[in-house]
Amino acid sequence: MKNTFPSEEKIKTFVYAGSTSLDRQTFVSKELNKMKVRPQAAVMALSAEAEADSEPDSNPDSEKGVQFRLNQTGNIFYSTTSPEIQETTKKLFDSVTVLFAAMTKALADNNKDLFDYGAWSDVISKSGFFVEVQKLNKMLTIDNNSLTIDTQIVQQLLPGLQSGSSMDIAKSVLNALNGEYTNSKMDENTKLGHILFICEELFGAPSVTVRLFFASKKTHKAITSSPCHTTTSVKIEQLQEADTFLFVSPDTIAEFAGKFGDAPQEYKKLIDTLSGYIDASDDSDDSDESDESDESDESDDT
Repeated sequence: MKNTFPSEEKIKTFVYAGSTSLDRQTFVSKELNKMKVRPQAAVMALSAEAEADSEPDSNPDSEKGVQFRLNQTGNIFYSTTSPEIQETTKKLFDSVTVLFAAMTKALADNNKDLFDYGAWSDVISKSGFFVEVQKLNKMLTIDNNSLTIDTQIVQQLLPGLQSGSSMDIAKSVLNALNGEYTNSKMDENTKLGHILFICEELFGAPSVTVRLFFASKKTHKAITSSPCHTTTSVKIEQLQEADTFLFVSPDTIAEFAGKFGDAPQEYKKLIDTLSGYIDASDDSDDSDESDESDESDESDDT
């Protein structure tokens, strides 16, 4: 995967990744999790009302479900309560696809591969589209059972993925990472990373969270000692770390950024008034002492 980047077609192509009931789904977005309680209650109330008014042979709608999709590169994950998402949600998710395509091209143009943790960190921190919101530390438990190592890892990091083509995509990413870890030329402490855009929609309310998973050969020694596609004879516990970011869409930036620069005059007066309450004398004293110290240092040098 060196010096290459996935084609836009693979980035834009999604496969079905399974589904679950709404009450079993934990959204990555904290705001969507807070909202989830209200829609659940509303759906159950409507269902109960429909059942009371219905004919004996009718079949009222049951609890809403959550559908999952994964793109072919294993970097964009959809979690939505409807196969047909809202137009505003579609625009937001489409912007993620375009941004990811541009990011991978930027990495390729700089001879960086898709597992370069340092390059991903630079792009994310300097792009202006992301706000770090969490440091993720998740203990993975790999049991000595019939499921292969890569299957168990995927199911714990992305609970919606259970089987099928989407699972194969996720496992191929893990196997590629495992190949990088076992590379003899790789330093034990060099971090490898995998970026995942988690696009979620709950009854028309969208949210995009980005996770940059990372690890080194040293921290993943227990897992990389066996091929990912095999089972293990012993129980393994492995700490998985990730930086979590909130994605700020370009539409949101365009709508609100200018307003911060065009603050009303009365608001500026309020800021000036509040600034007058702050005692700056201590700072000025420190500044004077600093200046004197600098002058003393200069005289010593001469």
